[in-house]
Amino acid sequence: MKDKYDVLIVGAGPAGSAASIKCVEEGLNTLLVEKGGLGRHKPCAGVLPPVASYVLDELGLHLSDNVLSDPPKLKVFYVPPSGRANGGELRNYFVFNLDRDLFDRWLAEKAVERGVNLQTNTNFITLEQGAQVEAILETKGNIQKVEVEYIVGADGANSKVRRCLKDAPTQKLLTVIQESWEGYGEFEDSFYTILNRKITPTYGYLLKKRGTLLIGTGAKDSKLCVQSLEALKSWLKSMFNFKPNKMIKREVGFLPYGECFIGCGNVMLIGDAAGLCNRFSGEGIRFALESGLTVAESIKDAKSGCQALEIYKMRAQPILDFVEKTANILEEKDDKWREEFVLTELRRSNLW
Repeated sequence: MKDKYDVLIVGAGPAGSAASIKCVEEGLNTLLVEKGGLGRHKPCAGVLPPVASYVLDELGLHLSDNVLSDPPKLKVFYVPPSGRANGGELRNYFVFNLDRDLFDRWLAEKAVERGVNLQTNTNFITLEQGAQVEAILETKGNIQKVEVEYIVGADGANSKVRRCLKDAPTQKLLTVIQESWEGYGEFEDSFYTILNRKITPTYGYLLKKRGTLLIGTGAKDSKLCVQSLEALKSWLKSMFNFKPNKMIKREVGFLPYGECFIGCGNVMLIGDAAGLCNRFSGEGIRFALESGLTVAESIKDAKSGCQALEIYKMRAQPILDFVEKTANILEEKDDKWREEFVLTELRRSNLW
């Protein structure tokens, strides 16, 4: 690795890879570091709204069929508290069903093809801010100091870059537990969103992935999350004739569920590290891609480090407003609201 770069990006998930591709396109000497190997597994439902394809277009990319699961596309099926009979699929709408590991690897490989310097199995240790930023990295026991103009934290909901910033609020997390099952039930090729406060204070979901059924739910309290998942499986048995045969694996993941924070000085945060996640559905890949693209353009257009942050904040404001609008909405609403919400959504004609 060289000792000096224009931009250091920590984390080679969708946010980091998107940011690095755009940075190189803008002529910035960019180092992308990832603490694991390419395609490092992350527990995730792995759905991508079609509007995200426009962000990929901005990066000169087309979503590869090789990164899609089976089935490759899913309808979205909302189930209200009153049950399946009063639920249904959203009109004129679908989501891509990703193999998340392959998707992340594909994006990172595209970044390398574009000229990004990618260093895997490299841990970000800490940073020191000044006119330049000095980052301490560790690769296979070797410590190295790297001097950069900007650091972009794309290292997830429990971001270490964010924790290095004195003014950053502590990120509250939503615990998500999901299980992959061999089994069957009366399920179509849909992403089922279960909104029922008796089951979970947030949401439950079910979808097909390469011949298995992926089932999950989330809650702030990890113990409540386990209880919610068991309640969800019991409810699926009665409502969809779910017949579980064999559990393949159980995974625990974390989503940002607190205050958004996009950076300080010449250190900026994107994706989950910034808290950019739809609090209603848990979907965050779209915001990861959008914020990665936006931060790179902001750095290119800035005359100084602090100005880059201001430009980024202005351009990211629509995302920040959306996240704020969805914050705590499910925990604050009762099942009557959930019932009315689903009814309204099923009547709506979607344009995307």
